[in-house]
Amino acid sequence: MKKKITAFVMAAILALQMTGCNVDIDSLADRGKDSIKDKFSNASQDQKDSGQETSDDGSEVRYQDDYYEFVNEGLLSQIDLAATDAHWDWFGELNAVVSNEMEDIIRDLAESDEEFEKGSSEQKIRDMYECVSDMENRNETGLGPLKPHMDSIRNASSIDEYVDALAHLSGEFGFSSIVGGYGIMQDKADSSEYAVYMMYADTLIGKEYIEGKDTQEYVDRYLEYINDMLMEFGMTADEAAQSTDSIEGLLRDICASTLTTEQMYDPKLTYNVYTEEDLQKLYSNVDVPKMLKTLRIDGQDKYIVMDVEQAKKINSLLVEENLQALKDYSTFVMLNDTAKYANANYAKLTDDMKNALYGITESWGDEKTWMDLTQDMLPWDFGMIYVEQHFSQKDKEAVEEMIGQILKEYEAVINRQDWMSEDTKKKAIRKLETMQVKIGYPDEWPAARDMMQVTPISEGGSLLSNMLTSMQVAIDDSLSKLGTKVDRSEWDVPPQTINAMYDPLNNELVFPAAILQAPFYDSDNSYGANMGGIGFVIAHEVSHAFDSSGALYDEYGNYNVWWTDEELAEYDRLSQSIVDYYGNYEMMGTKVNGELTLMENIADLGAMTCIASIIGDDAKALDEAFGQMAYNWASEDTASFMMYLLNTDTHAPNKVRVNAVLSSCDAFYEIYDIKETDGMYVAPEDRVGIWK
Repeated sequence: MKKKITAFVMAAILALQMTGCNVDIDSLADRGKDSIKDKFSNASQDQKDSGQETSDDGSEVRYQDDYYEFVNEGLLSQIDLAATDAHWDWFGELNAVVSNEMEDIIRDLAESDEEFEKGSSEQKIRDMYECVSDMENRNETGLGPLKPHMDSIRNASSIDEYVDALAHLSGEFGFSSIVGGYGIMQDKADSSEYAVYMMYADTLIGKEYIEGKDTQEYVDRYLEYINDMLMEFGMTADEAAQSTDSIEGLLRDICASTLTTEQMYDPKLTYNVYTEEDLQKLYSNVDVPKMLKTLRIDGQDKYIVMDVEQAKKINSLLVEENLQALKDYSTFVMLNDTAKYANANYAKLTDDMKNALYGITESWGDEKTWMDLTQDMLPWDFGMIYVEQHFSQKDKEAVEEMIGQILKEYEAVINRQDWMSEDTKKKAIRKLETMQVKIGYPDEWPAARDMMQVTPISEGGSLLSNMLTSMQVAIDDSLSKLGTKVDRSEWDVPPQTINAMYDPLNNELVFPAAILQAPFYDSDNSYGANMGGIGFVIAHEVSHAFDSSGALYDEYGNYNVWWTDEELAEYDRLSQSIVDYYGNYEMMGTKVNGELTLMENIADLGAMTCIASIIGDDAKALDEAFGQMAYNWASEDTASFMMYLLNTDTHAPNKVRVNAVLSSCDAFYEIYDIKETDGMYVAPEDRVGIWK
């Protein structure tokens, strides 16, 4: 065991050094691998008696008061965010490890004199990196490939011409700013079919920032960014200032009629079926048949409008007196969407804006930026290489076994809910029994991988032209699915993704290859530690099938309310108690938004119930599971990035995710000496959760 700890720690240290953080090896080992009780055995007698540790500043951290800090205090005290970083956590750390592995491949290919077959991953990666890194070519190219499309917006002399220009841009490349954006996704009412979803407007910095009480300094900085981008585009200072003011006016007007982030997950609000005739009534200031034909989505039986009130607002704004403001708005959206692919000035402006928003004080060097962008442009080509070099079939089989155990336990969790009828329990269990599981990588690689071809600079290509090709491939691939049956074996995320997910429309769990590594999963870890690691992640994703949104879909992935009215009322009551409970937690003086984070909180609470139930009364395994779970969610943020998370992230801050969940877990009290006077204590009647 000790040899494995050393190997893990060394790997973690190397990764941390790559991202500019400094961590003491011994401290990391103590925090990451020892159980809470093991720590007591090595502590002084005074510490054992008080259940506390002494931090670097002399203050005492007691697990009874702050379990997250007790587990992670040593690690976090040595995480020194580099000037280039806004956030550190294990997801980002593992992503950095994967990225560095892919960077080695890029360098080898860039330095190779070998001739690679046209269309091969090697050819595409080498030529894409050249397009990304040749700043002379990027500066010479400027907005060249975009200019005709940009001109179509700028030269529009009427609302009709303006909407037509947007429709051509959306139909060919997928650009969306005010109207004409769409997506082709599974039909929520019949997930075996595809449907056209009419997308909402681009709200730039977002509704939460525009309307937030503590975010206006960020909005002001964003408006400066808009102004700078328009001046780089060629406007005079006066023209840019006037255009920025008009963009702000439209933005605030649009945001006032836009659904909140949490509302966007509610199919009752977002699944609104319209015919073409209905759309014409909704968008009375638009020639809807002409727009749909230009978008190449005409002739459909139905169209789904995701944000009806915003659509009504957009229609009211599509009048001649707003024409110039609308053109300026769409111009900026295009500049913003393409800035990092354009010349050095545009790329720097958007990078500076992101840094200001997140509290980053120094940009990455050119090479790191180029490497990351190359990987972003060819995710599936890099995914194939990652799987060949790093995927473990043995680990996959071990995780599959754990998934089966968790699904079985969740059946027991459902069966003990006395507020559910037997009929509803059977439907919930049926959803578990039919849940599809995807682990590692797809059996067949997506067609878009082969469709995406890279034109090298020597043949007239550029980063911007290849980016437009990538957008065209995505649109053409999407359009090709209309009228066909959904292939549920397809993957939407490449295997090098450090994440896990539940898709309600497929009723499926997805665990990409890259998540199956320490600290989330380690074949040499104890049973309890792996249960608190990848087990918690798995149970969290299973819980999403029964969160406030996922519970509205049946076992086939169809939006279908299969609960009784009485059960829904109880579900809503339990949900509100969770909203109120999390609203008691705060970070930086700002309360956690219980509404925004409800789905993820339901999943976290359900996951811990499931894991604790599986482990049962094995105190040592529970101790290891709780400690590993807390360790896995260790994170460090700049103040600006924490503000960003509090306003936009559907997850509670990591510290809250740990402490709030454990304080509502009965098993936590059973193995630790938590008293009413302790900070982690919550009275039994106030402990929350849907799945308890």
